Amino acid sequence: MRKEDEFNSDSNYPENFWPKILTLLCIGVFIYWVMTSQNADKNLDKYLFDPIHRLFDRIKINEFFVND
Repeated sequence: MRKEDEFNSDSNYPENFWPKILTLLCIGVFIYWVMTSQNADKNLDKYLFDPIHRLFDRIKINEFFVND
C-alpha cells in the first residue's frame, strides 16, 4: 500500500467532531421547526413533553412494583 492512500486525520478537529456537529445541527433544526410552526405548543407536547412524561410514568410504576 502506498503512503498516499492512508487516511491522516486533521489535528485541528477532535476525533468525534462530526457526530457532535450533526447532533447539534439536528437539535437546532428541531427547535427551529417547533418554534416557527403554527401549532408550536402541540408539537412541543407531542414530541418533547409527552415522551418525558411517559418515561417518568414508567419509572414511577417500576419503583412502585419494586418497593412492594
